[in-house]
Amino acid sequence: MQASVRATIRDIKSLKIQGARNVAKSAIEALAQSIRQSKAKTPASLKKELAATADALAQSRPTEPMMRNLLEEAVRFADALAKSKDVKSVSDLKKMIAAHEAEVLGNVQEGAKRLAEYGGKLIPDDALVLTHCHSSTSTSCMIAAKKMRKKFSVVCFETRPRWQGRKTATELAKAGIDVTISVDGGMNLFMKKADIVIVGADSVTSRGDLINKIGTSTLAHIARMNDVSFYSAAELYKYSPMTIFGTREKIEERDPREVWEKPPKGVKIRNPAFEATAAKYISGYITESGVVPPQSFFAMATGKLGIKLYE
Repeated sequence: MQASVRATIRDIKSLKIQGARNVAKSAIEALAQSIRQSKAKTPASLKKELAATADALAQSRPTEPMMRNLLEEAVRFADALAKSKDVKSVSDLKKMIAAHEAEVLGNVQEGAKRLAEYGGKLIPDDALVLTHCHSSTSTSCMIAAKKMRKKFSVVCFETRPRWQGRKTATELAKAGIDVTISVDGGMNLFMKKADIVIVGADSVTSRGDLINKIGTSTLAHIARMNDVSFYSAAELYKYSPMTIFGTREKIEERDPREVWEKPPKGVKIRNPAFEATAAKYISGYITESGVVPPQSFFAMATGKLGIKLYE
């Protein structure tokens, strides 16, 4: 495995690379780089190498279906090419895979721009927006609203123990957005004056449930109690296909030392990174194809991913 791939895996595992889209983009770029540097002698051996590299990248963070979906799509594409009569050599296969992955990344980027615009339109003038953790997808909606000359303010929550809220606050402040950071426990207090909640998404299930950073469900419940609309900004690639067959998304538990490095003897520590928020608490998903109810996400995502459940 090339050094560039190992470095990407380390950066994903250590959270140096954060955000589902950033993780997916980095993984695809690493995969494309590994193909360019490959010393495989035959199309079959190159395809096998690509599949192994894609699997290693996917395992770097099992809770990121956007990355999984894009990597699996790359493997399927390479497999189809390797069987094609149009491919005469390893060089041909490399060029075709590289061109395909560049096109995929371009489409993802274009979709992200459309999503941001849809999200920006949702934010009312003079609104108070609440958000949680860090998501480049959700912050892009707020930055888009700023470019639409809307006046609004944002409260983001610090998101312990890794303090991802600070990254959100920094990003929004640089964009000239009025932003305040609060302790996680301030959710209920600020919700009383909020107009809308926008968070990101790590995964969306076949039921329309949201898998996102721990604390998201609390925010959604409080929003419902106060009749505040709760949206998740989520590309359709974040759909988790395995959930249609009853498999549950894995809830990652991170190193307990992130919570307390040297706890007293006898103190147990739990550090869940994610949790599920039921579809009934979600007003809609902001996607690259528009703002849709949770019940529609499944159908739109399977269509985009080319998943055929019934033949």
